[in-house]
Amino acid sequence: MRLKENEKFKLILGLGNKDAKSAVSMALLYAKAGVRFFDFAPEIYSDFLTALKKNGFNRDEFTLCVSIASLGDIHGRKAKISDIVCSGCGLCNKKCPQNAIFLNKKTKKYEIEAKKCIGCAHCKKDINCYAISFEYANFEINTLKQMINSGSIPDMVEFHASIPDKKQILSDFRDILSIFKGDISICINRKLFPLDEMVNLLLELKNIYRAANFDGEFLIQADGASMNGGAADKDSTLDCILFAGELLEFAKSFGIRLILSGGTNINTPDMVLNYFQDETDFPIIAYGTYARKIVSNLPYNKALLEAQNLFNNTVNYGKNKK
Repeated sequence: MRLKENEKFKLILGLGNKDAKSAVSMALLYAKAGVRFFDFAPEIYSDFLTALKKNGFNRDEFTLCVSIASLGDIHGRKAKISDIVCSGCGLCNKKCPQNAIFLNKKTKKYEIEAKKCIGCAHCKKDINCYAISFEYANFEINTLKQMINSGSIPDMVEFHASIPDKKQILSDFRDILSIFKGDISICINRKLFPLDEMVNLLLELKNIYRAANFDGEFLIQADGASMNGGAADKDSTLDCILFAGELLEFAKSFGIRLILSGGTNINTPDMVLNYFQDETDFPIIAYGTYARKIVSNLPYNKALLEAQNLFNNTVNYGKNKK
């Protein structure tokens, strides 16, 4: 496994974000801040490799993960606005953390820039908008296959398995393993199954992975309040910490490392210290919405400082615990 000390911090660029320009720009900012563990859509991989080389970084210092969504998982959905129902009020535009919603000046209605949409649903749930609906897909498996066939092989694949359909999860997982032989991270939400059923599912996925004679690492990403890190409150991050705590005994039994995501923010490192007593149990912290939000619309130097502060606060957590 390639994860090193500074990779306690994982930056999520958003599986749904296919806009290479914005994703790569954000990744390079955090790379300069010290981050070496990145997670993005397969479509972004080659652009990021090119950008790393162009900016003088050593690719071998990085762990690059691409995400794949099981069919029906929220990470694989896109918002859609009905031009018939849309009133043109613009409230959805103000709620989008990705700047994926824009006004069509001709129709005076709002539309979604699909490349940027990550399916977070803030545009709909925060204002209860009836004009917005969602479409689901898992095209990333085909993109991953094209990548690997061309020789572009990521270090890790994160499989988003937050759906209630176990057969679909197992089918999509086998499809991934048929083309990818490296490290696997399973991202799953605590609200889908009772804990014992979830543990059994994770064990089945792990056994399928091992039966394929892979010697990579199998990780679990405990997804709490998915895509809610922008709230920056303790309740948001508590969900993923409690979920990871529920999975801890299972993870320790099989030597599986845990990753926290979904609601992670500036409060997460200190809350981890209060919950996990043994330093060997400390999970990796994956930041998505929060990490992107705190640097958005800032001058570059200020954005870099914010990124460095979050990175340092994360990689150093637990070092001074007595």
